[in-house]
Amino acid sequence: MRVRLRYVTERRNANGTSRWYWDRDGHPLCRLPDDPVKRFARAEQLNAQADRAAAGVQVVAEGSIAWVIGKYKESKSYGKLSAGTLKYYNRFLDDICELGPGLPFEVFDRRMVLDFIETYEGIGDDRKVAAVLRNLFKTAQYWRIVPDNHASKLDLSAPAARERIWSEEEIAAWLKAAASHPRGEAMITAFHLLHYVAQRPIDMLKMGWSHLRSGAALVRQQKTNKLVEVPCHSALAAHLENLRPTATTIVAYNSKSVSYPAFNAAFREILAKAGLADSGLQARDLRRTACVRMAEAGATETQISAVSGHNIQTTRQILETYLPRTGAMARAAIKKWEKAERRRNKKV
Repeated sequence: MRVRLRYVTERRNANGTSRWYWDRDGHPLCRLPDDPVKRFARAEQLNAQADRAAAGVQVVAEGSIAWVIGKYKESKSYGKLSAGTLKYYNRFLDDICELGPGLPFEVFDRRMVLDFIETYEGIGDDRKVAAVLRNLFKTAQYWRIVPDNHASKLDLSAPAARERIWSEEEIAAWLKAAASHPRGEAMITAFHLLHYVAQRPIDMLKMGWSHLRSGAALVRQQKTNKLVEVPCHSALAAHLENLRPTATTIVAYNSKSVSYPAFNAAFREILAKAGLADSGLQARDLRRTACVRMAEAGATETQISAVSGHNIQTTRQILETYLPRTGAMARAAIKKWEKAERRRNKKV
């Protein structure tokens, strides 16, 4: 007899096989194991946790991100950390917990580990956060929450400078594909925020409606804790005017905030649907795209830094990496030169 599991949905792959998800309103989408026995056990565990939460029972779910962090903090290895190491460990542990304390720790696959590490731009931060994640995986392995340590043996050598920016055609294709995605409205809102506010995805997802004031968006950057005020681009303002707030955060689905893992998964699904799976485009490239568009429009380093939140020196270094030398920029430079010459000649 086939048992029907609550809130379990089947999705067909292109090769005819199936993948399974636990999809319950008010909770993050969770990929389930392919093995039917393990799938049944995991779905039952998730339903039990959700049922307790619905009944008002506040518990830290076993196997969740918060649970693994708690177990690690109880360990001898955590207790042996020096004061200096403890300071940055706790910083990264807090950041990891903010991804979704109730999310199953097993959502951290290799790809998500690398995505999360890449959100840090500080010198040496990648190796520090990787070390923290490795210890969390060791804890999760000890308690048999996960079989593998996806934070071990990472190649953290400096990657080639990314020069990828979104073209207008690619933006249009992604937005068109997003319109028919189950989380379409939330993802389109997230896309516009990334495109016009020029912040990291992890900071964008935390933006609340209370952060919109007098035509500007206030963004608290996770990395620096700096509060950045960014005037709303007219296209962003028009989009936000048509939204009805359903949660404290601007980006929401089913009246709940969207977690970083869920955002990443949905973003990639839409990329594939738009025919951009092999394009190399990423959500974080929208920040670079915003910098390029502002530079092409003639914005100075100081003006761009006021939007991105970096200091002038860091902005200059980032622009050297982020800004491809496009034809539009070259034409703008010549036009400025010619305009300056015309003004000078009029004075003679």
